[in-house]
Amino acid sequence: MGRAEKWKHHAALSLVVFLSFLYSAQSAKNPTYYYDQCAPSTCGNSVVRFPVGLNPLCRSAYISSSCENGSLYITEDEAPRTKYKVLDTMNDTVYARGYFMMVDVSLLGCDPIAPFLDQAWQRWLMAGNFLMSSDYKTGTFFNCTRAPDADMRGRLTEAPCLECGNTTNLCYFYDGYMDQIPNCRPFRVAMPSTMVNNFTGVGNLRRKLQEGFRVQWESPCGAACMLTQTSPGRCGFVDEDRNKGGEVCFCNSTVHQTSCSDGIIVSLGGAKSNKNIMIAGIVVGIAFVILGICYACVRRRRQIRLKIEARGQDEQALRRYLDNKNIPASIETFLENYAYGMPTRFSYKQIKRYSNNFSDKLGQGGFGSVFKATLPNGGIVAVKLLDETEQSETQFLNEVRTVGQIHHNNLVRLLGFCFQKSKRALVYEFMENGSLEKYIHRKNKPPSERLNWNQLYDIALGTARGIAYLHEECRSRILHCDIKPHNILLDKKFQPKVSDFGLAQLMNREHSHVTLSGGRGTPGYAPPEMWWKNYGPITEKSDVYSFGMVILEMVGGRRNFDADASKASEMYFPEWVYRHHVLHNGDGSASSNNSSSSSSSSSNNNSSEGNRFTGSKWNMCEGEEEEEMARKMELVGLWCIQFSPGKRPSMRKVVEMLEGIVGIEAPPVPFDATISQLGRPM
Repeated sequence: MGRAEKWKHHAALSLVVFLSFLYSAQSAKNPTYYYDQCAPSTCGNSVVRFPVGLNPLCRSAYISSSCENGSLYITEDEAPRTKYKVLDTMNDTVYARGYFMMVDVSLLGCDPIAPFLDQAWQRWLMAGNFLMSSDYKTGTFFNCTRAPDADMRGRLTEAPCLECGNTTNLCYFYDGYMDQIPNCRPFRVAMPSTMVNNFTGVGNLRRKLQEGFRVQWESPCGAACMLTQTSPGRCGFVDEDRNKGGEVCFCNSTVHQTSCSDGIIVSLGGAKSNKNIMIAGIVVGIAFVILGICYACVRRRRQIRLKIEARGQDEQALRRYLDNKNIPASIETFLENYAYGMPTRFSYKQIKRYSNNFSDKLGQGGFGSVFKATLPNGGIVAVKLLDETEQSETQFLNEVRTVGQIHHNNLVRLLGFCFQKSKRALVYEFMENGSLEKYIHRKNKPPSERLNWNQLYDIALGTARGIAYLHEECRSRILHCDIKPHNILLDKKFQPKVSDFGLAQLMNREHSHVTLSGGRGTPGYAPPEMWWKNYGPITEKSDVYSFGMVILEMVGGRRNFDADASKASEMYFPEWVYRHHVLHNGDGSASSNNSSSSSSSSSNNNSSEGNRFTGSKWNMCEGEEEEEMARKMELVGLWCIQFSPGKRPSMRKVVEMLEGIVGIEAPPVPFDATISQLGRPM
């Protein structure tokens, strides 16, 4: 088949597909179609219809509903990970009164409660036709491993904990919204107004909250449409995008505004006599549009090919650029799609002026240099001026589409960017204390550049929270792929923020791993599967490994691999830690209980260098509290660097370990037998 014949074949096929689509669209304009679509369905003993129908056409805007094991569940479209169970049996009585009870499913049973997402705080105060009854309020519970400071405690009310059984944690309540408190985990709950700041006599708080909260709805199409005995209709939406327009009343042969007897008919399309003319016109018009698009695509592809060839790129680089679906051919189009309304776009002239002609250099990275700059409002920012390479262009796109659209206390914030001809720059919030790297490698460091154990522990916990947010709480999971001390920045209060998303990968939630064309990350922090495929695919557990290597360097106050160590057994610090603090006590004797939790084992480790556990021989601990923090960090680090990805915990589990929500058992041998020194003479 020649090129011309192939073109004709594809054009004809496109027309057939379009005509089939048009026929289906016209069928959907029939009122009977909508009436049948919104027929009541059953879920257990409930009759399910508007405003909680299972069909998207037949439920309120902004929510989704599902039937699972005979129970009706509802989620809010902008926060689909939080699910609510409807407690009432839905019937005519419930629909007539206009409200029902529901409960957050994370409160059911005794599983840990998931922390809320900031942007979804107001979700049940007003969602579509729904609003929470005025008899109920939302508040924030905090589960704390350590008591907040006095000023913060003055704003909180002591409250029962939400866990089942006994707990040593301290729990507080705040009437309203509060984001985060150090060493505390927040939970957003709805409760009766009478309970707010008054927990006396409540008894089992979790059981009380399992009674749920009341949600009511108001709708122009309600009882008048569905509960009329003479001519009942069915409420719903004409468009599956329920954000467009309001709900209507579907009747047997017509569509009305509020009821089948209101006399107000809603038109679904043009007159029948004009239908054929309209269809013919649309078909001809679309055919020409398709031809025009095909011509434009071929022409555009040819222009890009000529442009890249003119720049001296070889054929392999050209094909990689054209075939990569993650990098749009037009970066301008990409910026319109991904950066609209997000970071501010600066001109190169502005960037140059704000940075005083790039005079104050803060550091050098793999893809460019970082400079200090001052905005017109006096705000201090950091400007990363990217090198003019293909790799830096990829990093530019990655940064804008990932960190440009997410916000978390432990992720560095992208404030703006510059894309002008060959110039690429990224503008970040300024981090006064620089990177973690300059503080944790302590050799010959003055005391002013050393962090105490409380600071180290808080940095580890904050970093874990930031990575967990990337893995679990974004619309698409984000794999950082380059976690290392240099990419963990510290603000003026030494709060950590994960930075540098140039190698990041987006992973749809229905996918379990990503495929990379080659290894990436930094040697010493990148997991084995990043370089050797036989260790498994690239998943979020790859970031867990890198975090484990970082936390062990924080404990040791040195790089994990030290070629200058006096003994071969001390060259690889993670193995030294495992040998001395897991397999044996500090004095070299065999450990009597290798599965004890950190809380019971720290006081039993006697170092040959003294009577107390030292955390490591390079970084002395003072007092039992510091010993416990060092022990926890060591065990968490050893769990994270397991060579087998399946043995590594999730970042959410890592956060819970560091917060003290779950105990930490001694990990198995984390190293590959062909690499490890374990079992060899010391």
